[in-house]
Amino acid sequence: LEQRFIYDAQQNLFFINFEGLSLRSQRDVTAIETAVSEKLAALGHKVYAIANYDNFTIAPHVMESYAAMVKGLVSRFYSGVTRYTTSTYMRTKLREALRDRDAAPYIFESADEALSQLRRLEDGTDEAAPSLPV
Repeated sequence: LEQRFIYDAQQNLFFINFEGLSLRSQRDVTAIETAVSEKLAALGHKVYAIANYDNFTIAPHVMESYAAMVKGLVSRFYSGVTRYTTSTYMRTKLREALRDRDAAPYIFESADEALSQLRRLEDGTDEAAPSLPV
């Protein structure tokens, strides 16, 4: 799991690679929270993050606790975060879960789109979530 999280200090960018990951239990959610917290707590400052959700699956009964965990990580560690997946279904489900938790649902179809949005957040040119097709 720890290999899925990479921090680039030069860019102050935290890469999250959930490609092919399957979350099935609360224990999986807790493991992610622990791994991210251990990686970022020692930095002493917030980072920008980009998450790859390609081929990611999550059990329906875990979605609510996962979204709550994400919201907590965002408030503690992230200056801004974007996500991407080619799956329309996953974009829809993640967007709904994050909106229900009042977390910014920046979810795009490609890494390039997600990184472009993250750069706009970083330089302050786009503070509100764009209206995106699902």
